[in-house]
Amino acid sequence: MMVLSAGASGGSARADESAPGVGEAKATVGEPATLRVWNRTIVTLRAQIGSLTPQTRIERIGQRIADLPLDALTGAVTAVPATVGKMSGYWIYVGGRTVLALLPEDIDPESELTLDQEAAAVAQRLRDSLLARAEQQSAALLLRAIALSAGATALFGGGLWAIAWMRRRALRRLAASAVTRPLRVRGLNLRPFFRTIEQSAIKLTALAGGLAAGYLWLTYVLLQFPYSRPWGAGLGIWLVELLRGLGSGALNALPGFFTVIVIFLATRLVAQAVDRFFRSVESGWLRVSWLEAETARATRRLAIVLIWIFALTVAYPYIPGSHSDAFKGISVLIGLMVSLGSAGFVNQVMSGLVIVYSRSLRSGEFVQVGETQGRITEIGVLATKMVTPTLQEITIPNAALAATSITNFSRLANAETGSIIGTTATIGYDTPWRQVHAMLLLAAERTPGVRTTPKPRVLQRVLSDFYVEYQLLVSLDDPEVQRVVLSDLHANIQDVFNEFGVQIMSPHFKDQPAEKVWVPKSEWFAPPAVSLDPSDSSTNAAPTRL
Repeated sequence: MMVLSAGASGGSARADESAPGVGEAKATVGEPATLRVWNRTIVTLRAQIGSLTPQTRIERIGQRIADLPLDALTGAVTAVPATVGKMSGYWIYVGGRTVLALLPEDIDPESELTLDQEAAAVAQRLRDSLLARAEQQSAALLLRAIALSAGATALFGGGLWAIAWMRRRALRRLAASAVTRPLRVRGLNLRPFFRTIEQSAIKLTALAGGLAAGYLWLTYVLLQFPYSRPWGAGLGIWLVELLRGLGSGALNALPGFFTVIVIFLATRLVAQAVDRFFRSVESGWLRVSWLEAETARATRRLAIVLIWIFALTVAYPYIPGSHSDAFKGISVLIGLMVSLGSAGFVNQVMSGLVIVYSRSLRSGEFVQVGETQGRITEIGVLATKMVTPTLQEITIPNAALAATSITNFSRLANAETGSIIGTTATIGYDTPWRQVHAMLLLAAERTPGVRTTPKPRVLQRVLSDFYVEYQLLVSLDDPEVQRVVLSDLHANIQDVFNEFGVQIMSPHFKDQPAEKVWVPKSEWFAPPAVSLDPSDSSTNAAPTRL
């Protein structure tokens, strides 16, 4: 090992590490500082020699390198072991001039390199940096770099033009195919939908091609100039590492990807089998004791949803990227959204299931919900739709439907009884009830749409203080026309009562009338009432369903 004293040859270039008193100082670990020469990282110093911090050492070393003459840039760079006072290490020489000292405290504790290996590596990096600086002074090299860069730029421009031309051509062909080759599935043209997807794919492909070409062009141009060569090398290394990482990730994801495909195909087969089974029950082709045809449709949808949820749960661990933080963050976000917004959704769904499985409604039935009458057209998961006789479509949320009383006019109607509706009239006690019965039945007989079988029937519902409440029950073939029939029936009731001089009123008295409000027996059968023999079954008939 060469032993150097403070007064040894080498001049002021060694003034910091070999100045009087410095050799006696103790080297400690300070704040690291990095030396960069000509856009290249040479070494990171950590040793603090006395009052000389690593940053101060870096500044002085940089000044020494800047002061090197041009002929020294191509000179030999050597690392020589040396001892100065109590400190031992390596001196780095450039063309015989000392530029820096490397001490054991400068070595990264986490690095596996020895001081000898680090000194050799520093000398090599410094040599490459100085040679690049020398090359930058060469006019021939600069002209060559400019020429190559210009050629690469021209090639890059041509590539961009070609990409733009292919993009326009692909979009034109896509627009033409949308007109000449429609894609129809069950009468629906899906070509406009897929056209939007294809347009986006073409534009994204062209953009990706342009960005890739620009990346390669920039990397190539930066590599041509000595100063920017580290940047170009960094871009190239980043691209290689990116492609390597993508390839490695794709290979590692293949087993999980194939597992997901197998789970998807198996689930699809099971879902199709379940779908066919429930459709068979729904159409009546297959009958089972535990499932009605009316509930088969809702059960089919529910079963298929549960099957796919189970499949997604099983396949989740095998989905590529499912264990990444980004995927977990999306899962947490979706879970939070479902938790916050599912209360109303679940309420509607559960109400829909209650409606379906209670079989209170069926598609095609004529019902009254609250004050609204209409024919049911669809019982959905979240809402039920009905069309009124005035051709208005009304959507009722299932939660509201489940909490409201429903009158079903179609459920019990059949060919024998039809659909039964009724209307009421209040008549004073001074009018014979037999006459009222006869007039109401006559009005029903005159009304179009009222069935003759079963016969209309009149009931005396309430004997109030001042009047009797009569209810006329009639049967219709179609409950959907009941409003029209009721309107005609009310008109005929008024006409019949007017014909026989009976007023449709409900009298109220503040004082007892001077005369009794009653009907003498002689007027019991006032027209159009007909006196019948007591043995006639029409007066003593047993109550019927009407």
